Amino acid sequence: MALFASPQLRAQENPSLNTYIFNPIVLAPSFSGMYSGTVSFLTDYRYLGIEGAPRSSITSFDYKLIDLNLGLSAAIISDEIGPIKSNSFSLSTAYHLQISRAEYFSFGMKHGFHNFNMNLNNEKFIDLADISINTAVYNTFYYNLDISGMYYNEESYAGLSLLNVVKGQFLIDNYTSRSICFYGGSEAQFSPTLKIAYSGMLVVEQGSPNVVNLYGQYFVTPELRVGLHRHSNDYGFNAFFESRGFKLFYKYSYPANSMRYFSKQSHTVGLSVDFINEKSKIETPVFFLN
Repeated sequence: MALFASPQLRAQENPSLNTYIFNPIVLAPSFSGMYSGTVSFLTDYRYLGIEGAPRSSITSFDYKLIDLNLGLSAAIISDEIGPIKSNSFSLSTAYHLQISRAEYFSFGMKHGFHNFNMNLNNEKFIDLADISINTAVYNTFYYNLDISGMYYNEESYAGLSLLNVVKGQFLIDNYTSRSICFYGGSEAQFSPTLKIAYSGMLVVEQGSPNVVNLYGQYFVTPELRVGLHRHSNDYGFNAFFESRGFKLFYKYSYPANSMRYFSKQSHTVGLSVDFINEKSKIETPVFFLN
């Protein structure tokens, strides 16, 4: 379990940042309202074949109050790694300010409510004097707050998120780490047959190495995109299909560290359904993330 436990404890309330290209609400509440009427489902399977490997699931709903320029989102996240289980419910709001005919600035806040559970009854201990295993079972609730700001237009976006503004305590002497996240992306039409989308994210976290995620995709058709990605700890390929408000997403990742000697199987699968007719939707930018 030591292979997974440390990174998990540092970022309990953001277990799926690596999957932000499909569900950007986990990255920044400023995206609330940009996929109005959309229900999304996402599951991330890490290092299949290893007992206790990380697994995260996200279910979210997004809506926009057009007259108020206010976005609302709700998300449920279930995260499991070894003896640790974390369930989260978050509410996000974002105000979208129009600053020109095709440019906007969005300010968002996300309120997170978390349940942290650790059951060590079936685990083997190296240090029996560790105070955290005295009772073998630990369960707690805590609150967290993320804020973000984002500039966007019809083709590009760039923003900054402050994660864990309110530090949550989930073990006796353990607290969530505050992080700053920079992100951005765009689409470029180089020729009638060559259209590329790209996206990037940098997370600077207290007490941890910086995390960089990079994505690039090629539009095979207007509905189908395929691409490559590079994370701090893995790399791989991804595919995205969209038709009539229905979207499918898949990502395969190969470990770039010593984990490849234990497992080479990390998969992310997801889908979303748009319940609002496109003709009645407010005009929103078509991102790489959309």
